[in-house]
Amino acid sequence: MRRPAAPDPSRLGGALCVAGLALLGWPSLFTAALGIELIAAGFWVWGRAAQDRAEQLPRWSWLRRPASALWLAAGLNVALPATDHAVLPALRTLAGIVGRVEALAVLWGALELMAALPLARGFSDRPGPLGPAGPWVPVMLPAAGFFVLWRQAPHWTPIPEVREVALVLLLVTACLAALRAFSRRGWIPCLRWLVVADCALGGVLVALGAVTPESALLLWLGACGAHAQLLAGELGGAAARRGAAPRRLWRIAMATALASLSWPVLLTLAFGPRGASQPILALAATGAVALAAWVSVRRLVATPERRAVVRRESAVPLFQFGAIATLAAGPIGLVIAWWWGFEPRGIDSLVALTPAIAGAWSGALGGGGGLASLEPGVRAQGGRARRVARAAFNAVMGFERRLVAVLVRIGQALIAPARDLHTGDAQEFLLFLAGVAVLGLVLPLLR
Repeated sequence: MRRPAAPDPSRLGGALCVAGLALLGWPSLFTAALGIELIAAGFWVWGRAAQDRAEQLPRWSWLRRPASALWLAAGLNVALPATDHAVLPALRTLAGIVGRVEALAVLWGALELMAALPLARGFSDRPGPLGPAGPWVPVMLPAAGFFVLWRQAPHWTPIPEVREVALVLLLVTACLAALRAFSRRGWIPCLRWLVVADCALGGVLVALGAVTPESALLLWLGACGAHAQLLAGELGGAAARRGAAPRRLWRIAMATALASLSWPVLLTLAFGPRGASQPILALAATGAVALAAWVSVRRLVATPERRAVVRRESAVPLFQFGAIATLAAGPIGLVIAWWWGFEPRGIDSLVALTPAIAGAWSGALGGGGGLASLEPGVRAQGGRARRVARAAFNAVMGFERRLVAVLVRIGQALIAPARDLHTGDAQEFLLFLAGVAVLGLVLPLLR
């Protein structure tokens, strides 16, 4: 009997990742955990089939950590299903502790996928394990993290302390991602880090709750979808950079999408009601938005056309419809937000739109008008600025690694007495568990 042919690893991994992303759209924590497991399995399949499997498999093994965090959150949610996140009990109660641990577990899983934690900060610097499409593959991970934050928002946004931690970590990530995109010379690595910045700003919008969930999703899709489409276009011939009209359309689409996403974020952080406005975080968001807009527009430079005669079907490329969809997604999301009560003041709106507009406008000035004579000096200063940005990013990464190492040593010191209670023998470990069980029965009787 003939054995069935083995499935193609590239198609099998793609099917697993698509199924995982689809499961993230369901509101259940169990489906979210299963979705991340499927994405991790897809990366494992791709890594096993890669020629450099010895390097790819350890590189993406950390994807099990977000899945484990979401399994923990799902288990805690089942253990205390009556916990109401809208009216969370005090921290001194069991329900309050479990609710906060559950929220932190959801946040851990999402932030690690979005490169917002030191343990998985730099995955966007490296392409994925899927052959020619590898440079695009890491885009799925921050997108999956945003889906977890957006769909599981009722599990973590009502808890003030968890929400504040999320705001700080997400804004730090947005700033670092914009710095890293600015410091990278290649356009493809820039796009991967710009996707991380988009997802971080989208997570901030979810944490603030300034607009409806549907509006937040559309605003994020506009900004993140633009950079993801451009990255896919780079792998397929750089169609967005061939010709003045497509390049101008994509520049306008990216600037509009980023301005639409950042507008409610900056409005809430800078001019929101008492308790929601945080000027320091607003300054950090302003810098991240302005730098991301500058990089998005400035680095989209023209590339020469390789064909002497443009094909008939390429006169109006289908790729430009993606730019039109990107251009429409942000304004539609803002219209939905306005319909449901988002009505900021005019002067506040103008101030909140300034960073994205100023960044995009200054990025589009290179070589235009009478600025051609300034181009060599600007290019030299840009090289120095990229080196400074790279040094700043590496300094933050080094500090985070040292901090994690110190915390690991402290944790090992704290659990050392428990580890020394037995020698590691299996039979002695069973006796240790039996003793702990007896102690658990006796202690309630002694109170």
